[in-house]
Amino acid sequence: MSFKELNLSSKLLKTLEKLNYINPTEIQKKAIPLIFQKRDILATSQTGTGKTATFVLPMLENIEEESKKRVGEERYKIKALILAPTRELVIQIQEKIEMYGENFTHKSVALYGGVKLGSQVSAIRTGANIAVGTTARVLDHIKNKTLNLSELEMIVLDEADKMLEMGFIDDIRAIMSQLPSQRHSLMFSATFAKPIMSLAKSFLRNPITIEIERENLSTKQVKQLVNYVNEEEKMPLLSHLIKNSNYSQILIFTNTKLQANKIVEHLKNQDITAKAIHGDKTQSMRREALNAFKEKRLRVLVATDVAGRGVDIVNLPYVINFELPLKSEEYIHRVGRTGRAGKEGEALSLVCEKELPQLEEIERLINKKLEAMETEGFKFTPHITLSNRKEKKEKVVNLKLAKELAKKMMKNENLSKKKRKTVSQKPSDKRHF
Repeated sequence: MSFKELNLSSKLLKTLEKLNYINPTEIQKKAIPLIFQKRDILATSQTGTGKTATFVLPMLENIEEESKKRVGEERYKIKALILAPTRELVIQIQEKIEMYGENFTHKSVALYGGVKLGSQVSAIRTGANIAVGTTARVLDHIKNKTLNLSELEMIVLDEADKMLEMGFIDDIRAIMSQLPSQRHSLMFSATFAKPIMSLAKSFLRNPITIEIERENLSTKQVKQLVNYVNEEEKMPLLSHLIKNSNYSQILIFTNTKLQANKIVEHLKNQDITAKAIHGDKTQSMRREALNAFKEKRLRVLVATDVAGRGVDIVNLPYVINFELPLKSEEYIHRVGRTGRAGKEGEALSLVCEKELPQLEEIERLINKKLEAMETEGFKFTPHITLSNRKEKKEKVVNLKLAKELAKKMMKNENLSKKKRKTVSQKPSDKRHF
């Protein structure tokens, strides 16, 4: 199937041809026709599969282009709103809207914290009819009366699972209370966990569910490898791998801000240019680091999961998981940063002994066994070897069952003794009563 078969306008087809977009991805094929019909949708999504284009392309055509200049309070009314969990993702989506909508008169504005409201208010006043924002900053504008949702036609919750995980449910509900009853709603999430389904029930009306099959969760174009390593040797192995690779851009994921800073410091001591992006960095610092990385002025970018959601580089060749994510679903998002738009990529995970259970969970999620690689000079010496891990697990399970059986037998024996004792204490002479 080609994009022409999705009944896109000549405006969009011209732009897509210019961007060398030829065939739609699976989620685009399934969702775009339904969005044109203004059906509410609940869809699984992961990075690198064209999810943003899935809702932006039909949005550009479904929302009417404005010909008249708005004045007074009308200046603050928008027609479409996209909510995303992080500043980086908000900026990324807004850039995509501008890119896909170059032949339209639509104007979009990015609303996020870390910068003053003033510049964003000016952008809204100049005629923005599409807003992309974090929940907190959107609420700031609503309270400031510089954003009016009373005539909203379309709303999108992107990465809804991440928003709930970050504790934004109250913000989401506060924004929902401002929406008109007649609206077109879309919701994208990596999983269909209970909290997501509960939110979908209150947010969507008779939604069509689109679920990408489990085997497609991890990008097919990405070669996924694992390097088992002793925990204390992770840093030396990391710098060794980077020094001996030909990659000009390497994105490293870690779980904490502190660890991200430690990695940057270590790499700098090894004469490797690196910067970190995480929640403790100012917006200008995060943007500067991301731009330098995109422009290849910076070889290594270290990110936490939240900040890493906004890293969108088509030809990014290499991703390293310095630590496996605490939530298995995050692995899919990390890996999806490479191998985008049909390009090939490689994702390597450095796994120490304590992370082996996490690795097993990830492999079950993606329905795939990760290929192991070894690096000369770095020998993995776990207390539990990979070969006997399953055997040890089975022994633990058997021991647990044996203990439960023994407890049950003891309980039955005690009950039996108690019963015998009660019987023996019964007087044989009923005259005592």
